[in-house]
Amino acid sequence: MKEKVDQEELLRIFPGKLRKRIEEKVSFEEVTEIRLRTGLPISIVTAEESYFLQKQEGCGEREKEEKQEEYWILSPEELKIIFEKLSQYSVFAYKEEIGEGYITLKGGHRAGLCGKYYYDGIEKPQIKNISSINLRVAREVKNCALPIVPWLFEGEEFCHTLLISAPGCGKTTYLRDLIRLLSDGTGSISGKNVSVVDERSEIGNRTRMGEGFYLGKRTDLLDHCPKAEGMLMLLRTMTPEILAADEIGGKEDMKALAYVRNCGCKLLMTIHGSSLQDLFFRPVVGKYLKQFPFERYIYLEKGKKAERRIRIYAKQGEELLWQNY
Repeated sequence: MKEKVDQEELLRIFPGKLRKRIEEKVSFEEVTEIRLRTGLPISIVTAEESYFLQKQEGCGEREKEEKQEEYWILSPEELKIIFEKLSQYSVFAYKEEIGEGYITLKGGHRAGLCGKYYYDGIEKPQIKNISSINLRVAREVKNCALPIVPWLFEGEEFCHTLLISAPGCGKTTYLRDLIRLLSDGTGSISGKNVSVVDERSEIGNRTRMGEGFYLGKRTDLLDHCPKAEGMLMLLRTMTPEILAADEIGGKEDMKALAYVRNCGCKLLMTIHGSSLQDLFFRPVVGKYLKQFPFERYIYLEKGKKAERRIRIYAKQGEELLWQNY
């Protein structure tokens, strides 16, 4: 079930007239992204389509005969105001996040930033002269992963699990819900101690005030820490039954996964990929998977409209489930 989006937190960053127009024309229950680019039309993205925001009524937002002059072209001044509101008028306070290319808002929404990359070799890199902002609308989809939970167990034991998908297919949403369900337990499965390394604050979506998504009663979250380092730290300090992280892939990640696994802790990870077979052809990931295969592979892809196609494979690649949700 989709949770209501914190619309006011999103609207507050837009200047007067633009805010009013977005409030009139954008359904925040459907939108996934609002892409803002200086001197270009404002792009509205949903699970089913994308279109440009119009300046006035009667233009037909989604009609193919749209003309450039009908679009709302984002001015440099409007983008400047939006960025100032995102950073609470204090770029210095958000310096670390900006340097990593994003600002997290209340409600878990995230503003991705693009502009001029600056690095002086001393301080951390920064992004200046912001020219594009990608406002990603966050929402919890509770129980979206409930039908697949039973497939991730053999008896009472959770299987090492890897979620695979292309960007934008719901990988992190499913990971978040799996963490919550495994932590709280379901009708047939008892709750587990789950530790989460959230390197880019995308799983818990914690703000500077500590607000974020609910991840379960038995979940410990290590926020804004490199995955490899965080996994080893959590293993030593929190003794998890299941350790979760998003978007693995580097050599150090693979070393940490092998160590954690050899210590008896179960893994719940995600990775970008176009198929299960694709992973085995990658130099670093493929080598790890051949030596330490996961016991369950979940492949997510977009179906018709807002559907998700889910395939679950066992250790040797045999298909256990193929379902549309």
